[in-house]
Amino acid sequence: MSAKEGLPLEREVEQIEGVEAVFKEWQLYSKVVSNNYLYHRQVYARLRDFFLSRMSRPFALLDLGCGDAGCMARALAGTAIARYVGVDLAKMALDLAAQNLAGLGCEHLLKEEDYYEVVVAGEIQADVIWLGLTFHHLPRPQKAKFLQAARKILPAGGYLLMYEPILLEDEDRDQFLERSGRIRQSSWPAMTPAELERIGDHINNHDFPEKISTLEQMGREQGFSGLTSLFQDPDKVYALMCLPA
Repeated sequence: MSAKEGLPLEREVEQIEGVEAVFKEWQLYSKVVSNNYLYHRQVYARLRDFFLSRMSRPFALLDLGCGDAGCMARALAGTAIARYVGVDLAKMALDLAAQNLAGLGCEHLLKEEDYYEVVVAGEIQADVIWLGLTFHHLPRPQKAKFLQAARKILPAGGYLLMYEPILLEDEDRDQFLERSGRIRQSSWPAMTPAELERIGDHINNHDFPEKISTLEQMGREQGFSGLTSLFQDPDKVYALMCLPA
C-alpha cells in the first residue's frame, strides 16, 4: 500500500518504530524472567498453591497487565478456574496469551486496554484480581482510587493479589532505588551493562513503590480487611501480597 492510499509515510515509519521498540522491551523483560531475577518461579508456585487451597469452587480471575499469560496459565492448570479475563496494552503479548490459555479449558477474554481504566470502569466482576509488577507505576492518589474500584468489583470473600517492589519500613524511594540498583548490578550476571542501564532508567523514572504497612493502611481505607504477605524475595525488594475483600 502506498502512502497515498493509506497512512502517510511518516506515520507508517512511526508505527514500525513503535512495534520494534515494544518488541525490544519485551525481549529484555523475557530475558529477566527466564533468568528468574524477579522470582517468577517462586511467586507463581505460591499463586498456584493459593488457587488450589483457597479457591475450591469455580472462580473468575481478572489478570491485570497479563502479558503473555504463560506463567499464569501454568499456575491455573488443574484449578477450579471458570473464567479468565486478561488485560494488557501490548497486542503482541495478548496474541501469545491466547495461545498459552488455550489449554485451560475455561472461558477466557483478552482485552487490549489500560488495566487502570478497566478496573475503574467497574464493568468486569471477578473473584480474584491479580496485579503483577504494575501497581507501583501509579502515583499515590491513583493507587487509592484503584484500590477503591477493585474492592467494588470483588465480592465478599474475594481477593486482590499483587506482586510488587516494596520499600523497607525505614526506607524512602531514593534509598530503595540505590539499594535495588546495587542488587541488580551484583546479582543479575546474565544482563549486559547496556541492558542494566535500560532497566535502571525505567525503574528510576517510573517506579514508585510503597511500604507494606502503607499498602495495608490504604487497603483498609478502601474496604479491604487487611494484608498478608505470602512471599518476599531474600533481598526484600519484592513482596507477594494478599488483600481479602
